[in-house]
Amino acid sequence: MLTIDFNRLGVQPGMRVLDAGCGQGRHSLEVMRRGAQAVAIDLIPHDLKYTSYLLTSMAREGVAPPMVHTEESPFAHALQGAGVTPAPEAAPPPRATPAVAPAYLVLCANTLRLPFPDASFDRVLCSEVLEHVVDPAQAMRELVRVLKPGGLFAASVPTPFSEHLFHFGSDEYFNSPGGHVRIFTVPRLMGMLEDEGLRPSDLHFEHSFHTIYWWVRCVFGLHDEQHPVIRHFKKVLTHILFSPILRRAETVFDWVLPKSMVVYGVKA
Repeated sequence: MLTIDFNRLGVQPGMRVLDAGCGQGRHSLEVMRRGAQAVAIDLIPHDLKYTSYLLTSMAREGVAPPMVHTEESPFAHALQGAGVTPAPEAAPPPRATPAVAPAYLVLCANTLRLPFPDASFDRVLCSEVLEHVVDPAQAMRELVRVLKPGGLFAASVPTPFSEHLFHFGSDEYFNSPGGHVRIFTVPRLMGMLEDEGLRPSDLHFEHSFHTIYWWVRCVFGLHDEQHPVIRHFKKVLTHILFSPILRRAETVFDWVLPKSMVVYGVKA
């Protein structure tokens, strides 16, 4: 299930895309599926392991193209930290054997201080992350810094409607460790893009049926995934994912009960 619309983001083969706060790699997987190079970062070890497994499995299937790094590559130092040796720059063939890495890189990194040089990525996406960050302005500043001029940026956050609804359903929603620490409005999020030199280019809403699902969890037990009602509704969501009719119906409800809002911006 994707939150970012990759057609709006314009991901093309050969691009380098940063997935900041990758979670379990759902967007990074789509980056690779489209033939682009995915760089996935997060701070949660379990999610990084899962993402690495997921992307490695995809790379082994030959779906994604190889990615060759040289000593001048922006990711040379990151690769060295991961145990991969960059290839010598402009080494004369056939004696030189460049180090070939899969079309992805999974790193433990913080959005508040990204380990990449300026203008390293063609596209940057940050899905359901900023509401967790202590300093979202600094995170946005870093994400824009590593985006190339003319590149596209996409960010998604929960809507104020869904956040207040969940808070009404359960005090645990905002008091749980690792939970949300702020609520964004559309003007505030758009303003953050503009403050960092991005020109807002698009906006849409997603996952209305997940609004209902999380409301059910808040009412019947936010952390009790084994509750019969929660388990049943989770099965319903799975059916929705594989039903074209229900997916189309959800796009209508996205304007009524949206869980997430997604904004896009272009770097000057």
